[in-house]
Amino acid sequence: MPTITLKSIPPFLHFELKKRAEINKRSLNNEILVCLESYLGFRNFEKNQYLEEVREFRKSIKSKITQEMINELKNEGKR
Repeated sequence: MPTITLKSIPPFLHFELKKRAEINKRSLNNEILVCLESYLGFRNFEKNQYLEEVREFRKSIKSKITQEMINELKNEGKR
């Protein structure tokens, strides 16, 4: 993944980003990414695209997954 280094960030902006990151329980880097994605309009697009892909995948599954199957798989991992 590409990397960007930010230089000369004004102190007030750094403070606000750190505060938002703490409130949202994110790292400073992740908070900056969320801000950029939101500002550029990618956040909702990616979420909607992902949901559509999940819906299409679910349609392609021929069998149903039951709660019993899920519990068996969980228990198998504990053995």
